[in-house]
Amino acid sequence: MAKSIQSKKEDPGGGNSGKVTPKLKFWISLAKWFIVSVAFVVATKVIDTGFRERAADLTELKFYDRYVTELIVLNPNPVNRIMLAEYLICVSPSEKVRERWQVYYDSIYPEYLAYVEPILMEIERLDARHASLARLDKLTNSESIELKKIAEKRSVYQQLLNPPFQLPEDEYLH
Repeated sequence: MAKSIQSKKEDPGGGNSGKVTPKLKFWISLAKWFIVSVAFVVATKVIDTGFRERAADLTELKFYDRYVTELIVLNPNPVNRIMLAEYLICVSPSEKVRERWQVYYDSIYPEYLAYVEPILMEIERLDARHASLARLDKLTNSESIELKKIAEKRSVYQQLLNPPFQLPEDEYLH
């Protein structure tokens, strides 16, 4: 019994590994230092990456806020606003953001219809007049001038329905 107590005093781990030599102590301390150093570097990299991603997210949010303000809030054309809302409903990364864009879309849709319906009715009226003139065998000079004016007006109305989408500033592209 005294022998087992004595062996535990030599090796606190309870095994019979023998004496710990100075060379082994050196390698154990070197291994501890290496493990702690690697863990420290990994933790530092993880924290640094988190800070960099957060800074990038904040910069992106700043531009997103300005972009949305200029393209949606300050844009008088409901066609551009509805197109942007449709796009953002499709590409939003989270369901919560997507739902909010759907709410916005639903809120501007009546305004969009009020804007588009008179234009569509005018295009239909122009198309009907164009078709009635196009059926004639011989056109008088005034009728051919009217056909050209109808084509020009229709082009203007089509431009209202499908306006060019312009970005507010170049800085959003850089």
